[in-house]
Amino acid sequence: MGKENSAVNWKRVLILAGAVIAFTIGSGFATGQEIIQYFTAYGWKSLLVILVFAVAFLYYNFNFAKAGAEERFEHGNDVYKYYCGKYIGTFYDYYSTIFCYMSFWVMIGGAASTLHQEYGLPNWAGAVILTVVAVITVVGGLNSLVDAIGVVGPIIVVLCIFIGLVTCIKDGAHIGEGLEIIRTGAYAGAADGETIKNAGANWLISGLSYAGFVLLWFASFTAALGSKNKKKDLNYGIVGGTVAVCVAIALISFGQIANINTPLEGGSTYVWNADIPNLILAMKIWKPFSAIFAIVVFAGIYTTAVPLLYNPVSRFAKEGTSKFRILTIVLAVVGLLVGLFLPFRTLVNVIYVLNGYIGAILILFMLKKNITDYLAKKKN
Repeated sequence: MGKENSAVNWKRVLILAGAVIAFTIGSGFATGQEIIQYFTAYGWKSLLVILVFAVAFLYYNFNFAKAGAEERFEHGNDVYKYYCGKYIGTFYDYYSTIFCYMSFWVMIGGAASTLHQEYGLPNWAGAVILTVVAVITVVGGLNSLVDAIGVVGPIIVVLCIFIGLVTCIKDGAHIGEGLEIIRTGAYAGAADGETIKNAGANWLISGLSYAGFVLLWFASFTAALGSKNKKKDLNYGIVGGTVAVCVAIALISFGQIANINTPLEGGSTYVWNADIPNLILAMKIWKPFSAIFAIVVFAGIYTTAVPLLYNPVSRFAKEGTSKFRILTIVLAVVGLLVGLFLPFRTLVNVIYVLNGYIGAILILFMLKKNITDYLAKKKN
């Protein structure tokens, strides 16, 4: 009891908030591709998507942290059985492990596209670099993982907020024009029938899908953090991370809306159909800045790729063993091959969106358990 009533460790709060930010901001977020599909594509209703995401994100992360602290799960993925029972929980256990690994493929694709679009490097270069540094970090274990991504995360979100803020200030007058382009589908350079990719039929489905796919990343991760940190520190970290991410989403989304038909220099690629739309925004602010931001985007991809690779490896091998190291290398190499041969925009649209619906269903099981536990407690 005294542990929970002790003073908040603000340094730890910042690191935990940084870890939450870094885990959320992966290739899809930092590149802007995720924001285009889940938020920008809905025009002003992107604000409603953000609201749905924020409420769901806070709800399930507080739940995962509480469950991890109280139950002290042997494996983070045991949180699924806690909420869904033995059989459905086992399904989610294995499914989330597979999804995390599939999301690692998306990170590989994002790393390849980022260095190719900004520096003209062959796709394999960015993919190989990411694979190597991810393997080195995962082999180091969970503690080194949290420390690494907790430091990098705040830097990335600050720069993302900076790009969104400067773009909104400079191009704010064009937001209304951009909203009209999205409403009418008047995208520059679009072939017959071609339009912006979106994550769902409407803003509510998009918000639930976004919260759902991020949920599958965070379940075991937050449950594990809950068992190793003070509840108060972790809860403050979750709130701080959520606010920072939502502010970044809003600014970048409206920055993209204002520039929806802004082209990449010397080509027929625009913000609405670019693999890395945020690099176009960065280049518009100051051309050399885009070269710097590409490195930041790559760092954002790295901070998410590492936990996504760690999750499936730790599910089947004990950290620190030879089996753990070998499985890390094998899964990383397979992910490298898949990520290189599937288009990045397609990876984001198919893997994230479909799996988001599976994650959203889990929220219903969590609500059911919370309500059942509350009624039982009240009755007693």
